[in-house]
Amino acid sequence: MTTDRRVDYILQNAVRLITVATRCAWSFGAADGLSDALQAPTDQHGDWRQPVSVLHRDALLMAALRVALLLDADVNVVSFQTVFHDLKQPDVQAALLQQLEANRGPDVFKPTRANLIAEYLATYRAIDWKVHGRLTHFRNLGIAHLTLGELKKSVTIAELRTLVGIVTHLAGNLQHLVGTHLAFHDSMADECRDQVVRLVAKVRSQP
Repeated sequence: MTTDRRVDYILQNAVRLITVATRCAWSFGAADGLSDALQAPTDQHGDWRQPVSVLHRDALLMAALRVALLLDADVNVVSFQTVFHDLKQPDVQAALLQQLEANRGPDVFKPTRANLIAEYLATYRAIDWKVHGRLTHFRNLGIAHLTLGELKKSVTIAELRTLVGIVTHLAGNLQHLVGTHLAFHDSMADECRDQVVRLVAKVRSQP
């Protein structure tokens, strides 16, 4: 524990954030792979299409839900947004760098820890908050709750892909900055997509 609760927050919750970001990447990657299978021109009426369509939809919903969780603005929950608001403070940056040096030794690798912090802040600031607002509306009325309100906003697959890329990059940045036992990397969504494509092809080829 440090003397700065904001630094403690970042260090204590990094693993949780990276874990959820990993699952978010898996969900979107799986949806991507299933989409490729559904768009294949052959076997348009195969028995496999209905269950794959269901899995495709649910994987997209989980990706959308996890992006919304990771970027939640509520100060009482764990999110990349809360980390951002702490990490943009110069005194938090200084305290975190000092604690990381005490925990992990001198800052000898590139990019430097200071550069990783700057990269985290720049990545976060690249978020399109209008898209995020529509995602939050969709999460609240279309996924998380059965409300009386009418669902009027959503996001496109391309917009969701961009947001997944951002939270994946934030997770990778945090992983390099604080160091965890997790084997996280930015290409997880692509790897999952390729695995799903191969799996569906194998299933379809069976008599």
